[in-house]
Amino acid sequence: MPSPRTIFPEDPPLPALPTLLYNLSHYCLGGVQLVKWIYWVLLFCAAIWALGLLPGQWWGMGACLLLLVALMLTLLALRRHDFVTFDPLPLPDRTAQRLTPKQKIPVHATGLFAVENKHRRYTWLPGFYRTFATRERALLCQVQDRNFWHISHWPEADIGLWYVFFMPEAVQQIRWGQLRFGRTIRPAIAITYQISQPRRKGRADLNQETVYLAVQNLEEGHLILADLHQDVPAHVWIDAASTGAAQ
Repeated sequence: MPSPRTIFPEDPPLPALPTLLYNLSHYCLGGVQLVKWIYWVLLFCAAIWALGLLPGQWWGMGACLLLLVALMLTLLALRRHDFVTFDPLPLPDRTAQRLTPKQKIPVHATGLFAVENKHRRYTWLPGFYRTFATRERALLCQVQDRNFWHISHWPEADIGLWYVFFMPEAVQQIRWGQLRFGRTIRPAIAITYQISQPRRKGRADLNQETVYLAVQNLEEGHLILADLHQDVPAHVWIDAASTGAAQ
């Protein structure tokens, strides 16, 4: 019998400023990100007011430039944390229990993804957490072909499957908490791990990355924690109850 078709989790975040700016910075019109179109419109309007072609010359120009700077700074601040906020919570009790290679836990993942030597940062990608017989963990996520306001689309080169892979010995920290993306809040696991990223002239940098796994319910989150507890050493588990850690 053929394998059942994989259906990725459907759980779009509730609209809010971070989700809007995330969409504006990814969807494209004419090959240009929507947010850059807004930059150009604000600059154009500021120039029109500066030339005195509209009433309130300096007030109008100043308002456009202020909006431009505010938009750029807000987008920069949100991008630093991939448009999400992670609130640490005390670690739940857990017993080591490895998932089988056939098991797939649905998640919405946020962080640095890769495929065919390409790397991209995405937020709230639907996908699955899996573990293999080699002890390697994987996130298999999907960028879907969607339109935004019926006038723009996700870049065609980004459509498809994107992945995160890590071995237990690469894990530096594991935290339990809640992930906020706009007005959407879900139980989540933050996994900080080391990743080797190639650069020019054949060299590679060893960097730290954090991937956030938002789960649909506590039970599925506990299954992932139990699987990680099977191989990940005790010193990487960060308990907010004892450390007061916060992001």
